[in-house]
Amino acid sequence: MTTNQGWTPARIYNVYRIAIACALLLLHFAPALPLIGKHSPILFQTTLFAYLGLTLASTTLDFKRHQRAFPRWAQPIALITDLIMLTLVVHAQGGLEGGLAVLLLVTVAAGNILLRGRLGFLIAALATLSAMFEQFYFSIQEQLESPFLLTESGLLGIAFFMVSLIIQQIAQRLEHSEQIARSQRVAIERLEALNQQIVQRMRTGVMVFDDQYRILMSNQSANNLFESPMLSKRLPQGLVSRHERWQDNPMLPLASLRVSEQSPNLSPRFAHLDTGHESLTLLFLEDTSKVAQEAQQLNLASLGRLSATLAHEIRNPLSAINHATDLLLDGEPSEEDQQLLSIIRNHVTRVNGIIHDVLDLSRRGKGNAERFVLSSVLQPILGNWSMKGCDSVRLACGEEVEVRFDPNQLIQVVDNLISNSLKHGGVNTQVTLSCGTHDRTGLPWLRISDNGSGISEEAARYLFEPFYTTASDGNGLGLYLCRELCQANQATLDLEETKTGASFVITFAHPHRQFQ
Repeated sequence: MTTNQGWTPARIYNVYRIAIACALLLLHFAPALPLIGKHSPILFQTTLFAYLGLTLASTTLDFKRHQRAFPRWAQPIALITDLIMLTLVVHAQGGLEGGLAVLLLVTVAAGNILLRGRLGFLIAALATLSAMFEQFYFSIQEQLESPFLLTESGLLGIAFFMVSLIIQQIAQRLEHSEQIARSQRVAIERLEALNQQIVQRMRTGVMVFDDQYRILMSNQSANNLFESPMLSKRLPQGLVSRHERWQDNPMLPLASLRVSEQSPNLSPRFAHLDTGHESLTLLFLEDTSKVAQEAQQLNLASLGRLSATLAHEIRNPLSAINHATDLLLDGEPSEEDQQLLSIIRNHVTRVNGIIHDVLDLSRRGKGNAERFVLSSVLQPILGNWSMKGCDSVRLACGEEVEVRFDPNQLIQVVDNLISNSLKHGGVNTQVTLSCGTHDRTGLPWLRISDNGSGISEEAARYLFEPFYTTASDGNGLGLYLCRELCQANQATLDLEETKTGASFVITFAHPHRQFQ
């Protein structure tokens, strides 16, 4: 029943010892009260002052030791000292009939709380012997008729042992209850730690907030989604409005949102958290981009099966058409027939290109993302365009920017964007590649911009849709494939609003982030 800190039973007993010594001294010296200790005042005063001094010294030492426990022999010695001192006080008061013998009973009770078992009964036995010796010695000193008549001390000894037995039974029950409470507390702490670990390791963002929208708990995934610790902050306004809609109609599906320009789309789900004394709300945040990536993998699997059918069922007829066209051209057709055959050949080439792009899209793997300096990939791209005789592409990266991406797939994306800019930008179009990192998020970015004719609002709306094209010889899969490749590398490809020309921005994942 003892603890290493706070108000332990031993400390409480020390305070009792100080209080009883002070009370007896006050009663002894109080002029308006009947004098106690009158049988032997000098012995009474000397014993109590010594008892008070020893008790103050042991109490002060106990509080100064803090966490360090006293030796095991210290408590028995202290209790035996109490029995000796209190026996002297009882003698100075006039023996067992003086009314102070009950103090020995308190010491016996305290001894059985602090020591237990045989040592507790030993204190009861020593107290009984002290009482008998006191009665025997007092009878001889006072020259009473029957010094060997120890009735009072015998009854008092029986009381000592009964108190010892009762106190030990109660103490055992209390100790058993304390052990159960301690084991339950340990189990609760372990369960709480386990729950905390589970919540922190969840990929779903989890938050708890009160009715004032103050965030009380936020796991690591939620902090990553918001790119900062959210504990004690106020819930963003977008989530507050969706919570209000959910309160009006919990069955209503909630639209996803972005809490910042660089954050992914988040799908919120709310649930009541009843704690019994306050109303809290549990918020789950799902990164819809991850869900989209999983759906994308399923789409690619279906696309692969479709592509195999396309390659077999369409390419063979296309080859036959193309071969027949070549035969007709070898036969010196008329100028009108040549134009018609040229149209046939162009459309065959276009359909064949669509099949090729669809096959490339379905066959592309997860990629092998690597960490590298962006300029190390961009410089060879510029070199390839220069070898083709194109000097309209320039690099403007003023810093060494590290990214994590599949280098081959990045080359494919950048080449496609440069080709689109040069093809649709008009005469004398200049393409600029610039890069850097966002000041707030630290995410690297790459901008492919041109000074061409730009993109109309209507075209920008459907720009990344598959098979959407404004060119007669295009297949509408280039930009769609670029965005798919970026998403596969946990990057985003967006069209920026500009006054002149067109500008595409690739925002990469953090280079230290490991892809799953």
